[in-house]
Formats: sequence, structure tokens, C-alpha cells
Amino acid sequence: MDATDLQRLAGYLREHGLQVVALEPELRLHASNPFHGLLTEEIVAVDGRYVTSFGSEIGEEGRERECAHRVAHLLAASGVTPVGAP
Repeated sequence: MDATDLQRLAGYLREHGLQVVALEPELRLHASNPFHGLLTEEIVAVDGRYVTSFGSEIGEEGRERECAHRVAHLLAASGVTPVGAP
């Protein structure tokens, strides 16, 4: 995963209403549900596949839209951005 893939995945996660912090030196994403702060996930790439902090594979690099959908499902995101969010 490079920084471009990371930003693409982050953008798709935001479209699902998740808050996302990109930790680019580590090439890691931290995604969270803005309505339930304890629902969070760390995402990294391992051998061309996106993997969560629990070791669950969520998809391949190059398929960021589908990966974002899976993460949103894991974090029970509704796709609705909270009031006042950028």
C-alpha cells in the first residue's frame, strides 16, 4: 500500500460516515464510528491485502471501495455524516 491507496481508502471510508485518521509514515488508517467512539478499527496492508487490527482480511489493494464498505459494516456505520462534521 502506498500513500495514494491509503488516501483513496480513507476517502471511501469517509463517504460511509466514518471518521478517519491517516497515519502515513506507518501507512495505517484509524477509522471510527463518530456516533460510537468505542467502535474503531486500524487498517494496514499486508502482502497486497487490507487487514484489520484483529487480523481479518477485508480485501485486496486496488479494491478500496469494497474494502471501505466492509469496514463500515464492521463499525456499524450508517453512511450518514453527523451534524457539524466537515
